[in-house]
Amino acid sequence: MRKYPIAILVAALPCVAAGEDAPNSEPVAEEAIKETRIVAAPPDSIEEVIVRGTPSESGRVVMLPDALEIYDARRRGTDLYRRGDYEAAFPHLLVAARRGFKFAQARVGFLYQQGLGTDIDGWEAMAWLGVASRGTTMPEIRNYFNNLWEKVPEGYRPQLLDKIDIYEERYGTRINRVSCDRGRKVGTYMPTLTCRFIDDHLYQTTNQDLQELSTIEIPAVGS
Repeated sequence: MRKYPIAILVAALPCVAAGEDAPNSEPVAEEAIKETRIVAAPPDSIEEVIVRGTPSESGRVVMLPDALEIYDARRRGTDLYRRGDYEAAFPHLLVAARRGFKFAQARVGFLYQQGLGTDIDGWEAMAWLGVASRGTTMPEIRNYFNNLWEKVPEGYRPQLLDKIDIYEERYGTRINRVSCDRGRKVGTYMPTLTCRFIDDHLYQTTNQDLQELSTIEIPAVGS
């Protein structure tokens, strides 16, 4: 358990705060970045941060029932997110985020930042977006995090980096045996990111459902 002073990221745009199509529109999401500011509490204010979730055992093969459950959570969370049902989407996305999936992590961070489907929490937002931006990821995810990072006061950055490192150790791709690959959508120049468990090959010849669930491609953070 670690203690950090409070710093909350607040989106100033009324339409974003009200959840009016923000995650489904790239221009609005971009404006949300520009209008985001840091609101710091008094120096003696302390927030108790508890890292939740059971970490995976590094090197342990992901068994088929677990893989199916995680892929299904990601699929359900993505579908609900796109429909704007953020409260219902949040727990499903969090399941996938805790198992190393980049888009789920980015979306959980975005929901925490905007207060959609969950309470606004700047520390959680930056932690999840920070993990999602590391390693093989989409430029949109990394740029979103970097734009927010530029607005973080210097005094808070070491604490945020510490928290991001903790989340990387628990929810990163390596410990969860997840591999992410960049590519392009067939017939277009649209970049894609596909994340899957590296143990998928053990099951794909016997379970078509797993193969289909593991190749969901999502073009942008806010789509």
